[in-house]
Amino acid sequence: MPSDRRVKEIMVPLNDYSTVLIDAPLREAIDVLHDSLHQYERIWYGYHSLLVINPQKELVGMLTLRTILKAVMLLELKQNQQLRGSSWGWYFAAQHQKKTGIRVKDVMRPLKLVTARAKDTVFSAAVKMVTHRINSLPVLDEDHVVGIVRTFDVFQVIGELLAGGDS
Repeated sequence: MPSDRRVKEIMVPLNDYSTVLIDAPLREAIDVLHDSLHQYERIWYGYHSLLVINPQKELVGMLTLRTILKAVMLLELKQNQQLRGSSWGWYFAAQHQKKTGIRVKDVMRPLKLVTARAKDTVFSAAVKMVTHRINSLPVLDEDHVVGIVRTFDVFQVIGELLAGGDS
C-alpha cells in the first residue's frame, strides 16, 4: 500500500551521491556538482545536491544547488553597484568582503539539522521537507547515514497515492 511506504524503500543509496570535502573551496563544489550532471538532448539530469564529508570521510552536511546559488549571489553583490544600492545589499557585500573566500563549510547545511529515519513513512518525510523548505533529507538507520530521500522520490509515492495503486 503506498500510504505505508517507508523512506528506506524510496531513498537513493549513500554511495550513489557525489561528495565534497568540508574545507573545499565553493568553486570545487560547483565543479563536482556540474560533473555529476548529465544532459540528454536539451535537458539536464542528476542530483541537485552534494554530500559534505570531513577528512575522515564522515558525512557532516549537505550542499544544495540553491545554497550554491545564494553564495554566488553574494559574490555578485560585491561587484554589482545596482544590487548594492539597497540596505541589505550593502550588508551582504560587507559580510562577503570580510571573508577571504567562500568555502563549503561556510554555506553547507549541517547534517544534524533535519534528517529522516529509514523506517519513517514517506508521508512524514514529506512533512519535514515542506516544514523546513528543503528538497532532500539524509536518511539515518541506527544513527548511520544510509541514503538520501529527495522531493522527487516523495513525489513518485504521492502520485501512487493519488492514482490509488501501487505502481
